[in-house]
Amino acid sequence: MNGAPIEVWRGCANAWECDHVGHFNTRYYVTRVEQALAGLARWLGLTDVNDGSGAHHLFIKAQHMRFLHEARAGAALHATAQVLSWGHDDAVVLFLLHHSNSGKMAATFRLSIGYIERDSGRPEAWPAQATRAASALICEAPSEAKPRSLVLDHVEVTASLERARQLGMRTTGVGTIMPDGCDVHGYWRMSSFMGRVADSIPHLRNGDWRDVLARTMPGGTSRVGSALIEFQTVHVRWPKAGDGCEVRSALAGCTDRVTHASHWLLDPETGAPWAAVRTVGIALDLDARRSIPLTAEAQAAYREASVAGLAL
Repeated sequence: MNGAPIEVWRGCANAWECDHVGHFNTRYYVTRVEQALAGLARWLGLTDVNDGSGAHHLFIKAQHMRFLHEARAGAALHATAQVLSWGHDDAVVLFLLHHSNSGKMAATFRLSIGYIERDSGRPEAWPAQATRAASALICEAPSEAKPRSLVLDHVEVTASLERARQLGMRTTGVGTIMPDGCDVHGYWRMSSFMGRVADSIPHLRNGDWRDVLARTMPGGTSRVGSALIEFQTVHVRWPKAGDGCEVRSALAGCTDRVTHASHWLLDPETGAPWAAVRTVGIALDLDARRSIPLTAEAQAAYREASVAGLAL
């Protein structure tokens, strides 16, 4: 269970891909995951999944991400791939994004994928050569890639537009899936999906707890921001160009160290879910570039603004 990783992408973080607090935006991390997944597919001999005329595609069932050491503009990065499990027609694959110069791990990405026949939408058995190639990559997840503040097993998606309205979840995104945000098979790209979530977060209007933290943290006030450190998604269906997407979001409680929020991406026509997202964040001292614990007052402010018991 210790198959050696293979390198599937190498590049850098560009200045225009960094956000208002100066670090690599999550959507651009995921563009590297798209590249890494395509590279892994090619290494496994699954060339048709990268081809718009191919007979198969990879269905992303779930994602788990951890962000460990921030990447800023100009950071040299590379990604490696391994396989955590390999089934009859599905698998769990692991990508590790490394800081190339320091050797530190920037982020980890675990994708649960299915091998799907394009026209029928049915799962099909992996080709024999892919199974043979994957066997050389089977490994145990390193501690950095294991869930820390989330549970990945036996997750039930409860998201719907009706339930979001009942819970009073805020509308944080409305739009249409555009062709330039879709892959060669016509489905919404992972990075476009992540961008939709990222663009929704400012509409949560969740800054009050940060103001409270800045006033009450030991040692005097500081510039306080926030950053995602862990991210979980369950994909029910993937939309195509022309489909609508409405995002409903809410804060979902905290501890003294981390904050939770939920984002439901919904089909406005039917009210059914496209996907459900759970995020874990930290408070960030923007001057020291380090995480800071939430004071009791900040925790109270965050919980007051949360929907109790909210999950996927």
